[in-house]
Amino acid sequence: MNLTKVASQAAKAASDAVGASLTEDEVEKVTAIIAKAMENAVLEASNQHTTTCADCLIHDQDLAHKIQDEIERKKIALIANLSSLR
Repeated sequence: MNLTKVASQAAKAASDAVGASLTEDEVEKVTAIIAKAMENAVLEASNQHTTTCADCLIHDQDLAHKIQDEIERKKIALIANLSSLR
C-alpha cells in the first residue's frame, strides 16, 4: 500500500468535491492533514486490536503477547510511513 498515493488521491478527491483548484502548497497541506487523520485512525484501531487480543486470548497470554508485539511492529512501520507524508 502506497500511503503517499492514497493521501494524494484523497486530497485530489477533496479538491474535486468542492470544485477548487489547489496550488501545490495547498495540496501538500491537505495531504498532511489526511496523513494525520490516517495516523490517528491507525493508532485507535491498533489499540482496539491489542485490547481485543488480550481479552480473547486470556487463556494463552504468551500467544497474546506475540500477537500484540506483531501488531505493534506493523503499527510502528505504518506510522513511520504516514509521518513521511508530512
